[in-house]
Order: sequence, then C-alpha cells, then structure tokens
Amino acid sequence: MKIDGEMNHYEISKYLPQSESKPTERVDEKRLADEQISKANEPTEQDTIVNISKETQEAQRIKEIISSEPDIREDKVSELKERIESGRYTIDYDRVAEKLIQESLKDLL
Repeated sequence: MKIDGEMNHYEISKYLPQSESKPTERVDEKRLADEQISKANEPTEQDTIVNISKETQEAQRIKEIISSEPDIREDKVSELKERIESGRYTIDYDRVAEKLIQESLKDLL
C-alpha cells in the first residue's frame, strides 16, 4: 500500500439508511417524542400515594369536632341572661382588671 498526499473520498452515504427527512420534520419528531416522554412522567391517579402522619390525622379530627360545635353556646347565653335579669350576676371588678392588665402585657411583649 502506497501512501501519498491524495485523499480518497468514499461515498459512505450509500451505506447509511436512506431517509429523506427535512430539518423541520426532525424538529417536529423530536417535539412529539419529548411530549410523549413528559406525558409518561406525569403522575396518574394510580401513581399518587399520600401518607398522612398520625399528628395530621389527629389535627384533622380535632378540626372536625370544633367545626361541628355551634358558634354560639345557647345554654351559656340563656344562663347568663337569666342571671342578669334576676340580679344574681355579679361582676368581679378585680378579676376583670387583672385580666385586662395580663392581656395588655401580652400585647406589649
């Protein structure tokens, strides 16, 4: 074999698969393939698993109990109305003042 400065050009394209795809067709094919991959990676209802901790379950149960209670406790309201109307309701002014001071200090801190 003799090596000289000449390069032999071989036509390798005849050994490659013959596809006449245009550049825009290749882009469209890639886009479709990407969409199929992204759809395959999306979770389905069957793939979704949710684990709820016991603390969260307990908090949910407490929330349901609280929400089932009425906003106004009619028994307390009627008892206080009766005591006020009969004159048996007395106000402990010292206790009220103490609570006001405690709440004011909480707000300041």
